[in-house]
Amino acid sequence: MTIIAKHTRSIIRSRTGVMVFIALSSACLPALQTYGATFKIVTRSRPQAEIILDRNNPTAPLTFAAEELRRYVKEMSGAELPIVRRSSGKRPILLVATPLPEKQARRTDPDDPRETDHYRLIVEARQLRIEGASERAVLFGVYDLLERLGCGWCVPGDDSIPARPTLELAALAMDARPAFAHRMMLDFPMMSIAQTVAIADWLAKNRMNWIHECPNAHGEPTAWYERRERVLPELTKRGLRLALGGHTMHTWLPETNFVSHPDWFAWDNGERKPPTLCLSRPEMAAVLTRNIQRFLDRCPEVDVVDLWHTDSEVFCHCAMCTRGVLEDGTDPTRVPADVVRSAYVITYIEFVNRVAQAIATTHPKVLLGPLIYSQTDHAMPDGCPALADNVLLGLAHFFRDSYRPLIGEPKSPVNLRFLGNDLTWMAKAKRSYVYEYFNGWTAPYVYPGAQVIVHDLKTLHGLGVQGISSDMFGYTPINLYVAARALWSPDISWTAAVQDFCRRYYGEMSEQMANNELQLERGIFGLNGYQANGARDPESPTRPASGRYLEEQRPGQIQLLKTLSTQTKDPKVRGRLERALLPWVAWNKDPRFWAFPPFTDSREP
Repeated sequence: MTIIAKHTRSIIRSRTGVMVFIALSSACLPALQTYGATFKIVTRSRPQAEIILDRNNPTAPLTFAAEELRRYVKEMSGAELPIVRRSSGKRPILLVATPLPEKQARRTDPDDPRETDHYRLIVEARQLRIEGASERAVLFGVYDLLERLGCGWCVPGDDSIPARPTLELAALAMDARPAFAHRMMLDFPMMSIAQTVAIADWLAKNRMNWIHECPNAHGEPTAWYERRERVLPELTKRGLRLALGGHTMHTWLPETNFVSHPDWFAWDNGERKPPTLCLSRPEMAAVLTRNIQRFLDRCPEVDVVDLWHTDSEVFCHCAMCTRGVLEDGTDPTRVPADVVRSAYVITYIEFVNRVAQAIATTHPKVLLGPLIYSQTDHAMPDGCPALADNVLLGLAHFFRDSYRPLIGEPKSPVNLRFLGNDLTWMAKAKRSYVYEYFNGWTAPYVYPGAQVIVHDLKTLHGLGVQGISSDMFGYTPINLYVAARALWSPDISWTAAVQDFCRRYYGEMSEQMANNELQLERGIFGLNGYQANGARDPESPTRPASGRYLEEQRPGQIQLLKTLSTQTKDPKVRGRLERALLPWVAWNKDPRFWAFPPFTDSREP
């Protein structure tokens, strides 16, 4: 296990040539040991080093790693480092993709992403070496190095790049492995192609290894088809794996089938109605499976194809799907809802396994991705079969207490229920991940949740959870930044991670923004409620304490952010502060990607 230093320091020369120390918290950087010498990369805008690719035929991620290092060094210093195959006498920055010795006996699978994403950074006076167990790991090491030089990857499409004509690093030796095997975020809704590329770029820079494209399509996933040619090369050169789908019952078996096959759709409240399916119909399952197989033939880049329910609470209550609990004509209200749902959950998993078995015969490297959510929000029933080996199971924490930890004080019955449910499913699934909601995607899109995120990820890691996913829809850039670092190292300090984000992103206003964010976090911690629910409805007698707290904070937040926007002299920082102000001012408007800068693409379809 990677040992995370409480605080690390990189020595960098400032614009005036004076030696300065930039404290980089454990929220960002893995463990290291420092020595006495420094490695000179650039001196007064003149290159002192060269990048050496230690492979005769490097593939896309390794070549891209070299290009990224050269690009950002040039943006910072004005100096362009050469990329070579053999040393010319300058100080070498070696990029080496090679299997790294295994030190943890409990991990024996060489394909475990925690091993393939393992990298080392070794800095000496005459040589800087980035070793990765894979080419993607080398790219992660490059982004780590650039962070140590002052770069920040805080928001997609809005990097923070300092201007420094002299770049040096103190000697060090560090070794980094991620805590979680699957580290992913959703691209939903799939807006501009430029935004999708920016999200992929942010994921790689923050050392995530999956992107989850979610068209949530009714019928063919055209949103992916339309951007596939331009987005896929961006994923390839970053080594990102691809999950695709989202809510997909209506993708693989669209509502247009209802006219000819009404019996393929859910029986609910006395009638058949799309788009939810009747899962006990074998002929429907056969057509759905063929549609998935055709999609995978067209899109062989997909590693996981989703099979999620519709985004609703509707599920089939027919006698077959409820396994006789509800006979035809039975009033559903006369049977305990928990009993009905348990019966349906077994039917759903049997259906998933049938589809997974068929996919395994035609596309053996593809995983099928169901989601335990809404219709199946339940502990795994005793009679439920284990998940097939080629299933990657998601476990959603929908409408949890957002400001209370999964376990610990103050206790939350709903969160403890989620955690208990997770354990029942994990026990019978070879591959699984927890689908959390780290982003403020419900109005008013304000969600100070970094403290709970770090606490929960430490808990989930201790319980052996393999992976974590989250939505990116809405506005909570600090949460996503902190989550990315805790997915790598759950033992980080949440306060240091928040401060690190603000230091990199808000420039001269960083101290005020960090203090403000910490105050919001500490004030809301322990209050009940899901994200910002209830904050906009002062007349509601049931709105949670967290919503009331956010509403009380609103005038002060608006005043502070307006004041800081007028005080800063940096136009980039001003734009970032103005985006931070938008959700507080709009409050009850339609959702927006307020955290992101505007994306324009003249070649949009």
